[in-house]
Amino acid sequence: MRGGAPLPRDVRTHWGARVVVLGGNKLASVNDWIADVDRAIPAGEAASVGALLLDLRDHAFAPTADEAGVLLDLLRARFRVGVPPVAVVARSGGQFGGARVLCTLAEMSGCRASAFLTEAEAWLWLRAQLKEPAGGPQPGGGEGEQARARV
Repeated sequence: MRGGAPLPRDVRTHWGARVVVLGGNKLASVNDWIADVDRAIPAGEAASVGALLLDLRDHAFAPTADEAGVLLDLLRARFRVGVPPVAVVARSGGQFGGARVLCTLAEMSGCRASAFLTEAEAWLWLRAQLKEPAGGPQPGGGEGEQARARV
């Protein structure tokens, strides 16, 4: 999505799911992420969101554990019933490490989340999450683990 339309934006996939893509605006802090979430998912519209794709690659921002916790608290409050699957795309190194912290905290709170080095991997994982019933097999961080092995 880099070089494309400004984000956040909605993507209606060909398999029928609404995916909210966040991260195209220049983000420098967790407060910028909160503002993007507020714009992308107004109160009352969370039920229509099937998944989130957070793209960190164009930013100097990599969430610390505390910032990841703040972002997850915001998402839990916004979605109330449960945060949909979250794919995080990050550059290798420290940013990918921050993305994994975010995903680990999300997984600990019952959300399916995984970090990736490429957008293509993230979309493949999201598709698998959205096509699989909530109680069925969950790839979890499987594909993310493949990306992590290349770091």
